Amino acid sequence: MKTTILKVGFIAMLMAGMFIMPTKASANNANNMNNIELRQGKKMVHAMFPVKGLCDQCKSRIENAAKGVKGVESAMWDQKTKVLHLQYDPTLTSPLKVQQAIAKVGHDAGNVKATTAAYKSLPKCCQYPRK
Repeated sequence: MKTTILKVGFIAMLMAGMFIMPTKASANNANNMNNIELRQGKKMVHAMFPVKGLCDQCKSRIENAAKGVKGVESAMWDQKTKVLHLQYDPTLTSPLKVQQAIAKVGHDAGNVKATTAAYKSLPKCCQYPRK
């Protein structure tokens, strides 16, 4: 129950933030970039893409891999929807670079598949079904 309340509260805060922060539509829809916002004089872009995973360990691994890419300000993977929400500086990185970093740790991200070796290096409990 407490987790549900926290999730609902977090979603409400995110939604409120979307209306408060100045945003404009992005012309590039190929990577599901939804908006550009100004942060400390820098343009930050929001992108969303699917990332395969199963549990809290996966969440931590995925988010840490994404945040390890220079230019990524924040990364939040939703365990239910399997979607990563990314805020990044487009002058320093791109969703493709982030997807490649996530694939290196064993998770299929967007159109980038993890190598078989990277996938098999995941703990057994984190090995999601692959097609």
